[in-house]
Formats: sequence, structure tokens, C-alpha cells
Amino acid sequence: MTLARFQRQFQAGLIAGDLGALADAVERPAGLAVHTHAARAMLVDGLADNFAKTLHWLGGEAFTALALAYAAISPSSSWTLADYGDDFPEYLRRQQPDEREVAELAALDWALRSAFAAADPQPATWAQDPDIDWEALRLKLAPGTSLLAFATNADAIWAAIPAQPITAAMAPGLVLVWRDRLEPRFRRTSAGEGELLAALAAGQRFGPACDASGADSLAIGAWLREWLSAGLVVPRG
Repeated sequence: MTLARFQRQFQAGLIAGDLGALADAVERPAGLAVHTHAARAMLVDGLADNFAKTLHWLGGEAFTALALAYAAISPSSSWTLADYGDDFPEYLRRQQPDEREVAELAALDWALRSAFAAADPQPATWAQDPDIDWEALRLKLAPGTSLLAFATNADAIWAAIPAQPITAAMAPGLVLVWRDRLEPRFRRTSAGEGELLAALAAGQRFGPACDASGADSLAIGAWLREWLSAGLVVPRG
């Protein structure tokens, strides 16, 4: 066996949690289990750090079982475990379809970490250009900003952990996540605001999106001022 082939099989075995295929290629095959355990434990620890509130909600045993199963099919492709788990919320959604708050908690965990790691929000000086055609303008969410569609009160659960745990309940709505200076934040959007933001994020022009929202100009103006002040939206390139 060449070194390159051995390395590929070793990596694949670590990911799969089974290095048995290399037993004949090493002097002490029993020691392979140590590497397998260490690699899987490292991935689980990374998920536990990236999804701390989800871990608290599920409990250590249930979270570890789900994390081990996820790690077996989703190897890390980054040099840092801080990037590991981008599709873990979707995995949880498939695994626990009747407990929707679990995947939504994970989505909020991930969105807040992503907001923290994003580039610094920039002042919306572009909006001061008197020649902007607001009717035709296309906007998008700034890096680190996200809009999450929730079916449950997962955002309230997240905020209550660990001091005052609350019961999961259906509570459809849109949750905005962004970074305020160095602090990631989130909030439920007001009636109409989230739908307008979602339309803009989907690529609709500002004028038609505002018309379709049904909101009055005073409300839209207030929302826009807040978005611009926080650096939540930027023009599409």
C-alpha cells in the first residue's frame, strides 16, 4: 500500500468511525480504535460548541447520539471546527420532524455564530446618493445577516435557556439575526416587516416589494431607517 492510499483510507476510516480496513497494514491494529474515538469525539465537541443552546435543550445523551450519527456522514472540510455543522440544523429537521423547535434552535445557534464571524457591518453611506432609483433598486441582506422562518417559539426557548426553560409551542414567524458591533443579536420581525425583508432578499425590486407588502409608507420608512442604521441591507452588485 502506498503512503497516499494509506492516508486516504485512514481519513475515510476516521470519518466513518471504522479503521478495520487498515488492520493488516499496521503493526498494532488494536490501537486504531484510539484514533477513531479521538476523531469522532473532536467532531462531537465541535458541534457541542457551535450548537450550545441546542445541546442544552436536547440534553447531553440525546445530542451526542445525533452528533455522532451526523459526524459519520458529514466530515469536516475546514481547518477549523468553528465552521463545522452548517447543515446540522437541516439534519436535525430530517431526524426529528415532530420536534421542530430542535432544528430551529440549531438554525439560530448557527446564524448567531455566523453573524459573529462575519465582516464588520458598514455604514449605509450608499443610501445618501440622491440619484438612487429606489423604485427599481434591488437589495440583499448584508453578510452576517439572516432571516429565519420559524414554525415554533424556538427564539423564545433560546433566550430562556438556561435560566427559565419554557415549553415548545407553535409560533410561526420570521426571526432576524444580525451583528450589532461585536454582539450578535436576533428578534422577531414586526408584522409585514419580515415579509418585506424576505421579498427583498429574494431579489424583488424595492418599489414593487413595498407595494406588495401592503404596509403604509410610514411603516416602510421606519423599517428602512432601522435597516440602514444597523447595516442590514446592501445593494445587489
